[in-house]
Amino acid sequence: MVRMSARQGAIIPLSALVLFSSLLMPSSVQASKLPPGYFLDPVQLSAARPANRVDEDGDFTATVHRRYGDAVESRLLGIAESLYPLREAILERAIDRQGEIGADSAGVSLWWQDGLGVSRVPYAVTAGALAYYVDLTDRFRTHNFRGAWDHNLFWSDFQYDASIEHRDVYYLPDTTLTNVYVAEMRLSWSFDDGTFVPVSQAHRFVLMIGDGTVLNVSGDGYVDEQVTMSTHRGIGRVHTLMR
Repeated sequence: MVRMSARQGAIIPLSALVLFSSLLMPSSVQASKLPPGYFLDPVQLSAARPANRVDEDGDFTATVHRRYGDAVESRLLGIAESLYPLREAILERAIDRQGEIGADSAGVSLWWQDGLGVSRVPYAVTAGALAYYVDLTDRFRTHNFRGAWDHNLFWSDFQYDASIEHRDVYYLPDTTLTNVYVAEMRLSWSFDDGTFVPVSQAHRFVLMIGDGTVLNVSGDGYVDEQVTMSTHRGIGRVHTLMR
């Protein structure tokens, strides 16, 4: 059974962030336009997205960049960010690996595969992941460390980079695609709790065509985790985990 914790992390709506005007997206996309095992979160699909953001001052920093060329690319990037694996697949993975999902997983689209609070480990790079880490950063910048086991961190850093571009030709190992859009999303989250300095990095590619049909999703389920000892405890060795 997946262990559920009484500690609850907060997910702040994207509308609470710095927003920019964007093309409204349709409330739904036909399931036939999605790969098996995926669905679109309807709330995130129609939500405004945060503007580019750079907070490099202080100990709790965040950098968010989203790049697209026109309204079509904006809409398609929003779809790529709102695409989620079925929660059953993530829960089964957590059970197999004896992971801890947390009590705040109820009733939300799952983008993480293990961990609570600041130690949450991403499964897929999505709008929900973006909102979660931005919210943590915002609260830490005001010295509200709820979500970090109620003790101060020395620093944290969040980086998110998303882009989409049209390709006349795109090569896959077993086929060649024409007239497609390639969305790429990366995130990195790290913090220093005075004992350890974990760094989690996740990466996602989504191939699409102009009507919103999703051809392929890759990168989900793989995260690069590195853990070093905090300098507040002296020099330690590095452990690298590949999930």
